[in-house]
Amino acid sequence: MKDQVYYFGADNENAYLAKSGAIVVKQDSTGFLDDTKDRSVFVAPKNKSVTVEFIPWGVNNDLPIQVILKTHGNVATGSNADFNAKMCYGDGVMVVKKKKDPLTGEVKFEEQIESEQPEIFDFLENNHIVRFFQDCGQDMTVLGDSFVELSFDRKGEKIVKIRQKEAAFSRISKQNETSGLVEYHGYSSYWSEKIPDDCVITPLLDRESPLYDLKIRMGLLPDERTGLKKVVSDRRFIVSLGLPTPGRFYYNKPYWWSIFTSGWYDFSCLIPHFKKALMQNEMVLKYEVSINEAFWAKLFKAEGITKPEEQAARKLAFLKQLDEFLAGHKNAGKSFIKHFKYDTVKGIEQHEILIKPIESFIKGGEYIEDSEEANNVICYAMGVHPSLQGASPGKSKTINGTEARELFIIKQALTKPLRQALLLPLYIVKAMNGWDRDIHFVIPNIILETLDKGTGATKNIGNQKVS
Repeated sequence: MKDQVYYFGADNENAYLAKSGAIVVKQDSTGFLDDTKDRSVFVAPKNKSVTVEFIPWGVNNDLPIQVILKTHGNVATGSNADFNAKMCYGDGVMVVKKKKDPLTGEVKFEEQIESEQPEIFDFLENNHIVRFFQDCGQDMTVLGDSFVELSFDRKGEKIVKIRQKEAAFSRISKQNETSGLVEYHGYSSYWSEKIPDDCVITPLLDRESPLYDLKIRMGLLPDERTGLKKVVSDRRFIVSLGLPTPGRFYYNKPYWWSIFTSGWYDFSCLIPHFKKALMQNEMVLKYEVSINEAFWAKLFKAEGITKPEEQAARKLAFLKQLDEFLAGHKNAGKSFIKHFKYDTVKGIEQHEILIKPIESFIKGGEYIEDSEEANNVICYAMGVHPSLQGASPGKSKTINGTEARELFIIKQALTKPLRQALLLPLYIVKAMNGWDRDIHFVIPNIILETLDKGTGATKNIGNQKVS
């Protein structure tokens, strides 16, 4: 086992140096979260007479895909994202009618049935509203935005279809300097690969007042600039459902993405690989060595190494040299000189190689507390109590039924802004199709019953219970 280098982890990007007992980990860059300021994508669609300038989402215009891959790559993030999306859906969409008692003045919501509102229920059934809300909820919780396409009939009288457009494949155009509006939505699967030739470009409704904008476009209200009513030729429009985050004009940046920049995500991902390698090789760890992912590219470029097999051999040789340095007793007390640069924008040091001694050698039940801490931080960032997801290992860390019930109620209350955003397309359809003004759409909370009241659950909207 001595003098050997063991690779492990995804794509064998981490290594164990047997002689020195050092663990070498790849230090991922969080640059994929940065914005690009100088590069736009110009698309000349077949159905438009002008070229549209779209704003990239991330440095390589693939930030949504990177976030999705990372979400799937970690048990805690994937489970939390799924949990939050399910909380958005709640007990499904309910059609209710607001009524006021003429004697008491009390306002109540009365659930509607198919025979009372046939047109509304036909619309919901024709548009597979269950899948629609689940799709939108997934995008909202992971990427912070969701785009919905509203399609009118040929005459432009009624909206007949609503479709969720994957946020990962959506981009929005540069702000019109005259109107101050973002005018177009682009949909393509090739944003990060090339200038897309499959891009579908659709007018984007004003994100501040989408219904008002749509009424003007369909001739229901006069244009503010001309004072005239005019129906546009377009029959498809996009509405954005995203809840804004400060300082973000084009694309939102969910607060939970802080787990990537803070390092907690990478730490959580490394623990399973460490434990697996420890069990397979009976390792004893003495050092943790973090190597920036850009280090290898600089090394290969400096030495003119281009072939993959030569790069792999050079990497192995470097790791063996590092192993000798850390293991040799003659090197005790010597200095290890490394270079780093200071990022004046982010205010942090950027190290190429960082060596940390591990104080307690590891033998068996290691990393349990570290795993718990990392998962708790991720759950905290994503707004999910660990006890609702089972993220806290160990003994005596369970909660009783009452605590779980209250946590579940609190979580639903905090999800209300997302639910209201998801209902926006239905309220736009209601206004444009002339449905009863007293009709409302709600996503009922699921209120778990205590044992003394029986098992099961009741539905609750606001302060009114619905049976």
